[in-house]
Amino acid sequence: MPNLNEFLNKDNSISLDDSFEEKIDGIRPCSKCDLDVDGGVWNPEKLLLTWICKNNHHNSYQIN
Repeated sequence: MPNLNEFLNKDNSISLDDSFEEKIDGIRPCSKCDLDVDGGVWNPEKLLLTWICKNNHHNSYQIN
């Protein structure tokens, strides 16, 4: 039988950063290798665009 306390007390909150991020389509180059990345994640609160290439290089561009 499932534990009802675990179900009822489950934390369903989302962080503010995750709730505002949206996927953006388009090809972006990796700044550390020759691979291109299809898509990225835009955070309008921070004005930050991030993407990760297949070699796990983290890339970002922030508007000041």
